[in-house]
Amino acid sequence: MMKVLIASTRTAAGKTVLGLGLGLIAASQGEKVGYFKPLADRLVSEREAIYDHDAELFRGAFALSEEAPRLSLVHDYATLLKDRGGESLKEAVVKRFHELAPGKEVMLVEGPRNYSYGSFLGLSVGELAAALASPILLVANGGLGVVVDKALAAAYFARAHGAELLGVVINGVPEGERAEMERIAKPALEGRGLEVLGIIPWRGELALLTPRRVAEALGARLLAGEEGLDRPVESVLVGAMTVDQALKGLRRYRNVALITGGDRTDMQLAAFEVSTTCLILTGGIYPDGIVIAKADDLGIPVLFVPDDTYTTARRVEAVEPRLSPERFELVKRLVEEHVAWERLLGR
Repeated sequence: MMKVLIASTRTAAGKTVLGLGLGLIAASQGEKVGYFKPLADRLVSEREAIYDHDAELFRGAFALSEEAPRLSLVHDYATLLKDRGGESLKEAVVKRFHELAPGKEVMLVEGPRNYSYGSFLGLSVGELAAALASPILLVANGGLGVVVDKALAAAYFARAHGAELLGVVINGVPEGERAEMERIAKPALEGRGLEVLGIIPWRGELALLTPRRVAEALGARLLAGEEGLDRPVESVLVGAMTVDQALKGLRRYRNVALITGGDRTDMQLAAFEVSTTCLILTGGIYPDGIVIAKADDLGIPVLFVPDDTYTTARRVEAVEPRLSPERFELVKRLVEEHVAWERLLGR
């Protein structure tokens, strides 16, 4: 069995993209792929079950028989910080890995949100790698200096725990910065013993929000337009002005999530005349029935939240985009074309 622990130099560097791409390539070649994310950090609560979004994503991608909650072990890190130390928990992580691994030819382990996260519990990326006897593949993103410094720091931290490093993949590089990464970052890293195994370009499609993701993050109630929940959100605008002023702004953007008061029927109806992906209605005020009916006809989700418009806008700004199955082919192609996947999968 080939196993790899995919670790991140910092939060949201691209572990899920890289792991999913490698797994999809292996699966396309007839390999049975498994997945384990010991420390869940993208929690979803549904019908009394708590699981990690990425666990459910990989479960669907590779038709795993295990339920999503089984694919992670720690779902409440803050409570564990107060209540327990790490040795017994580390043993539980190893046990769960060995329960998930049988029958798998490729076992993907997704590390914590960054290389030091989990240290208090003995579950930092280096300690996990040592416990699972798994080599580490680092993924890094950001500007030139951030990539080099963070990758070297993560490598040093992992090696201090006796972990083996396969190398690093630099993710999300804008086209205009690729040459600089090749010319400066790659030799800087490889000169310090950290091989660069790929440079994945930035693709905006992978970072798009959807109304479903916004609703999940806000705990919003869906009033209408369910069929549009997975459409892309490219811009988020606040409709707190007159309709004429708002329309001037709305017409300049595509696929807008419009945040406005539940009592602004004029604004809500105007939004249906332009490129609106969803309405987020604030203040706990239920909209007019004509808005609900029209939104259902057009397939535009209407999300209902109790917070005021300002608070809601701040919360939407903080929502992190997540991968969806519609992006699987793009993810697979990016890894095939830009990462030394043959070496990583032992081909």
